[in-house]
Amino acid sequence: MTHSANLVRTVWLRLALASAILMGLASAGGIWLPFVYVQETASWAAQGRGQDVVNLAVVLPAMLIALYAASAGSLRAVLIVLGLLLYVLYSYVLYAFFVHFNLLFPIYVATLGTSFWALVGIAVDVRNEQIRELFDGKTGRAQSVYLMVSGLVFGVLWMSSISSAIVSGQPPPDLVEVGLPVNPVHVLDLAFVLPAMVVTSMLLWKRHPLGLLWAVPLLTFAAAMGSAIVGMMAAMKSAGLPVPAALIAGMAFSTSLALYLNADALLPKIRHPYRIRG
Repeated sequence: MTHSANLVRTVWLRLALASAILMGLASAGGIWLPFVYVQETASWAAQGRGQDVVNLAVVLPAMLIALYAASAGSLRAVLIVLGLLLYVLYSYVLYAFFVHFNLLFPIYVATLGTSFWALVGIAVDVRNEQIRELFDGKTGRAQSVYLMVSGLVFGVLWMSSISSAIVSGQPPPDLVEVGLPVNPVHVLDLAFVLPAMVVTSMLLWKRHPLGLLWAVPLLTFAAAMGSAIVGMMAAMKSAGLPVPAALIAGMAFSTSLALYLNADALLPKIRHPYRIRG
C-alpha cells in the first residue's frame, strides 16, 4: 500500500487527531461534570450523557486506531477516518447549537471546526484511481441497497412525524421531550445525510468513483451513529424514561448490519489458490 504522504497530507490527519482529542475532552466533561446538562430536559440530558459514553468508549478508540493505520499508508483506514469525521461533525453541530451554553462550549466549537476541515481536506486528497483499485472485484450491491433503504426509510419516518405535526397544529411529542424549538436531527438528516445516502447508493450501483469514495464513510457513519443512538436509549432507560425495546433492538440490528457490510467492503477479496478442473 502506498505511504500516507501519497494518500492524504499529514496536516489533515493531524486535524482529525485534534478533533478526536477534543471530542474525548468534551465527552469526559459531559460524563463527569454534573453542570454540563443541568439546563437540559431529562430526555435531552440522558441522550447527551449516553452519547458521551459511546464517544469515549467506542468512537475515540476507533478514531485513534484508524488514524494510526492511515498515517502508515492504509487507504482503508483513511475511508474509516472519513466516516468517523462525518459522525463527529454531525454530532458536534448538535452539541454546539443545541446544548445550553456551558464551560465546554469552546471545545464543542473547536471539535466542530477541526472535524469539518479535516473531512474536507482528506476528501479532496483521496484520488479516484486509488479507490477503484481498492474495490476491484467487488460489486458493492449489498452496500448500495443498505444505503438506499436507510435513506428512504428514515426519510419517510421523519416526514411522517413532520406532516402529522403540521396537520394537527401541535409539535411532535419527541420535540416536547427534548425541549427544543425544532428537531435538529430532522434538519441534518433530511437536508444532508439521507440525500447523501440515496445519491451515494445510486452512484455505487454504477461503480462511479464518488459512490466508491463515500460508501464506506457513510456506512462507518451509520455504524457510529447507530452505536450512539443505542447508547442514548440505554441512558434514557436507566434514567427511567420510556424507550421501546423493539426500537433498541432495531437500531442494534441496523448498526450490526452496517458494520458487517463495511467489513465486507473493506476486507480483501479471497482468491482461492486451487481451482477444480472439470
